Amino acid sequence: MRSPSRLAAVFPLLLAACSSDPAAPADAGTADVPVTADVPAVADTAPADERPVVMTTRGPVRGIVTDGIPHFYGIPYAAPPVGSLRWRAPEPAPMWTDPRDGAVKGAACPQAPGLLAGGSATSEDCLFLNVWALPTQSAAPRPVMVFIHGGGFNAGTGNDGQYDGPELARRNVVVVNFNYRLGQLGFLGHTALAAEDTAHHSSGNYGIMDQQAALRWVHDNIAAFGGDPANVTIFGESAGGISVCAHVTSPVSAGLFHRAITQSGPCSFLITPLRDEDARAPVQSAASQGRLFATAVGCGTATDVVACMRGKTVAEVLAAAPRPIELERYGARYQPTIDGYILTETPWTSLTSGHFNRVPFITGSNQDEGTVFTRGMTIADEAAYRAAIATLLPEHVDAVVGLYPIAAFPNALAAFTAFAGDAVFGCSSRAQARLVAATGTPAYQYYFSKLNQRANAVTMLGVYHSAEIPYVFGRFTGFFARTDADTAVANAMGTAWTRFAASGNPTADGAMWTGYTAANDSYLEFGDAIRTATGLRRERCDTLQTFISPPQ
Repeated sequence: MRSPSRLAAVFPLLLAACSSDPAAPADAGTADVPVTADVPAVADTAPADERPVVMTTRGPVRGIVTDGIPHFYGIPYAAPPVGSLRWRAPEPAPMWTDPRDGAVKGAACPQAPGLLAGGSATSEDCLFLNVWALPTQSAAPRPVMVFIHGGGFNAGTGNDGQYDGPELARRNVVVVNFNYRLGQLGFLGHTALAAEDTAHHSSGNYGIMDQQAALRWVHDNIAAFGGDPANVTIFGESAGGISVCAHVTSPVSAGLFHRAITQSGPCSFLITPLRDEDARAPVQSAASQGRLFATAVGCGTATDVVACMRGKTVAEVLAAAPRPIELERYGARYQPTIDGYILTETPWTSLTSGHFNRVPFITGSNQDEGTVFTRGMTIADEAAYRAAIATLLPEHVDAVVGLYPIAAFPNALAAFTAFAGDAVFGCSSRAQARLVAATGTPAYQYYFSKLNQRANAVTMLGVYHSAEIPYVFGRFTGFFARTDADTAVANAMGTAWTRFAASGNPTADGAMWTGYTAANDSYLEFGDAIRTATGLRRERCDTLQTFISPPQ
């Protein structure tokens, strides 16, 4: 019997605890430039008056050249969301006259202590973006690629060096990434905040509104950097990929982008309604969590709840994160909400009905998606395995055990991990490719299976959630090492992503990437071999899809 799945409600809670560092918790317009050996960045030492200056709609920005690629860091794309602008839609950034120094990245957005890798500075004044663009103008404007970082909507920053864009920019695209509000500051739903928004009666989607403001900045300014505002690709990983799903299905985002890529970011995750009356088990409303937050921060009985909450310090806001067991059990967390304005229905419903922004679409997942999320679990035997499945799919324990028998894996935990990774990421990505393709919209599916030997030696997590990022960006940082085989995969992915941005056709080096249809069930594998294939985990996914249905 088909029933609303608890998977979509439970596993996003794990996303919030996931760091992208698991060791810590041929088409015209794009040049196929191979990645090179990693070398220390060589920064511009030229006098300020010799550094590149670009005029934006708010004022001039002076960049810096590193390894021959101009970088423009810390550009404000919206006003600081502080004081009376906390928990409001972003406003335009103030104007400035003198060239703004673009040699330093802006502050990351506030997040709970320990979530931000590298100890970067945070500030509520955090709505900044970064741009990488080749120094020479091309005959035609270059395709634009805008990356949305992950972190479970509660952590992360576009400032993370693994998301820097110079290697992609060398492939004749303009690259942008940015910060957006997170956690309580970015995704707090409350009826009082919704009442304050007399135009749309919305709350809980401030981080998505930030992303839309960044895309509007791109539309208005990217031509000055040599980019084409009429050819913008949005791509993101994990919560960034889920954000891409939000834009693909949001009427407010229509026209702000022209192609979309989700990396391990299934559209089935966004299911939380803003209002109590729209909530159905096992999902609770964002408004209910907002009331708990207001109480925890000491504003629950205030005459003016919103004014009281805005009067709290950032530290007080971040400390007020109530997680009573009844909410934890159902995955309540700070994330985008179905508010009737930014998201008029769940993204999965939009894809199913065909009511979405129909742009060419790439979606995919990694071989070992589940390992990051189950690494702290103990599942010692079949009884524990069956009990773990029962917490998610109580009516289908026998079916799951049949699909993922312990004997087919090293142990019971590995079996559960494979099931969880497929159900939440792999099979969901395949299903959403099918929904997009059913409307006649170009859709492509990939499967990333390249094991980085050094990263695995450190993490023992295989080809884990986010392991594809160094290959997409061509930047092997941290504990990632690069062999010739890794370089080949990075070249193929960089070529595919930038060709897709240029033309909507992601044909990669070494294999023709066939568009997905339900009939061909095709995908491109980026692994030790770069190959086309069909029927990715077909038997398991087909069976799981018969009884896993995201709440509509």
